[in-house]
Order: sequence, then C-alpha cells, then structure tokens
Amino acid sequence: MIATIRIADGKGRIVLPGFANATVILEPISANEFRVRKAEVIPADDLRFPDEQPSRSLSQRDALRMMHSLAHPPKPNVAARRAAKRFRKRHG
Repeated sequence: MIATIRIADGKGRIVLPGFANATVILEPISANEFRVRKAEVIPADDLRFPDEQPSRSLSQRDALRMMHSLAHPPKPNVAARRAAKRFRKRHG
C-alpha cells in the first residue's frame, strides 16, 4: 500500500478518496496513529435479534432422533479425539 500525505484543515478535516458521504469508524492505534474504516450502517428496521426470530419446531421423527442421540451419543471419531486432545493440552 502506498502512503499518501494529507494536510488537515483548521478543524482537523482531511479529504479521503472513496470516503465521501460515508460513515466511518476511527480507531486510535497510538498517540500518532488512527485507523479509518468505513462502517456498514444497517437501518434500525432491518435489525433482527435472536429473541425476535420465530422458533422452529422439529418433526416428530427428528425430535425422536435428537432424543436418541442425546441418550446414546455416538463414539467420537478420530478428528474429534484429536480435537479433544488439543483442547486438553491448551486448556488443561
């Protein structure tokens, strides 16, 4: 990436190509450095929270399969055993 030098005006404003009329996020990195990112703005009417989502029902067959799997869990395969070993190694 090529560095570009800009001079701030009296109010601390600079012109950034590609950021016209955009909502931005300014993140302080250090005393002399900031990160500028475009923010994705989602209208309030489009926000959805998990509590607002209608619950889904399982069919009787799927509910029975799930209950059977909980009561009689399958034996872990090789990948699951390796993952458990890595987890124990990292987290005790």
